[in-house]
Amino acid sequence: RYAARSARKDGSCDDYYPFERASGAAAFSLLACLDAAEIIGVNGDEEVDGFFMRRARWLATHEESGRLSNHEALIAACLARTSERFGPEWEAPLQRRLQRLLSWQSPEGWFDEYGGADPGYLTLTVAQLADLDRRRPDLSLRPAIERAVGFLHAVQHPDGTFGGEYSSRATV
Repeated sequence: RYAARSARKDGSCDDYYPFERASGAAAFSLLACLDAAEIIGVNGDEEVDGFFMRRARWLATHEESGRLSNHEALIAACLARTSERFGPEWEAPLQRRLQRLLSWQSPEGWFDEYGGADPGYLTLTVAQLADLDRRRPDLSLRPAIERAVGFLHAVQHPDGTFGGEYSSRATV
């Protein structure tokens, strides 16, 4: 209820800066709220469902200026869960966001993050796509996931880690 009451009227929210309307913060929080509602059995609550629909609608139509594949994967995960909860009207936005994300995958398997490869962020993208594939095998995400995992395998350090100063966002 706090998330619903603190959201902007259009469903968006800020991350760090006032009035920024951050896709990442909106997607992370919606995904957590949808999962929590499923776990504790919140169904048919007008305030909660209205919030879920507003936030999902905002995410479905808002596009960030840069390519942040992990955010796009989170948005797709939110739209898939929104579709599960509220029906097939969310399928078209889900398909559109997935097509957009998949178009950002390089031939090497990585997904664009701020103009390059970033193994740290890629792990979140892979996790969201893998969960989507588990929930919705009809989306045919397995080939993209396999290419991304292949890239991660290729850049993994001998000690099992990857990332660092050479990646686009220097994640570890």
